[in-house]
Amino acid sequence: MKNWICIFALLISACASSPLSRSNPFEHTELLLDSEEAIEGVIDVSGEGIPQKLLNRTKAIVVFPNLVKAAMIAGARVGKGVVIVRSPKTGKWNPPAFVKSRQASWGLQAGIQKAELVLLIMTNKGLKQLFRTQYNLGSGPQIALGTVGETLNLNLALKENDIFAYSRIKGLFAGLSFDGTIISSDKNANFEYYGEPVSNRNLLAGHKGIKVPESGQAFLGRMNHLAPPY
Repeated sequence: MKNWICIFALLISACASSPLSRSNPFEHTELLLDSEEAIEGVIDVSGEGIPQKLLNRTKAIVVFPNLVKAAMIAGARVGKGVVIVRSPKTGKWNPPAFVKSRQASWGLQAGIQKAELVLLIMTNKGLKQLFRTQYNLGSGPQIALGTVGETLNLNLALKENDIFAYSRIKGLFAGLSFDGTIISSDKNANFEYYGEPVSNRNLLAGHKGIKVPESGQAFLGRMNHLAPPY
């Protein structure tokens, strides 16, 4: 019981330390800007970032620009993020949907750590996960640490993996554990940003009639430049 209380306290502490946790009418726009910066960061690393040929084949991108982990024997990693799915018809990106992430961990650990996480969804198996209200990142589709640089056998990589994960801590690439990581849709964020009840499923599928705010259009424009239609 004490361990669960500890995790709960750590979650509150981690959320309180996150810049996205404060009441801020522009927080969703800021999250989009932070997500764009995180994606650019893992691409533009002196030619040692995400291979462009991998990025061009990506079916969806999940970004958590400010994952916060707080730990003291028991630990918790939480964060808010953005998901975009590529339209199978046009190759361009559909409107962004907002998501939340949480993960509990055990063992000798201490301190607070912030990280960026970019997930490239490469297969239909991985894509199906995103249309669920909630899913466990550590089970189901095969996830692997992303390859950097251009030395990549793309066909072989896609046969063996559904998702490639790129994470950075203080600007350096680093591995993160995904066991027990739960990603869920953020209905409140979607409502606040789009001004109407809209589900992640409808956003990711690119349903017509959804009015995308200017900041969202700018984000999609930038993404279509970084990962253009294939």
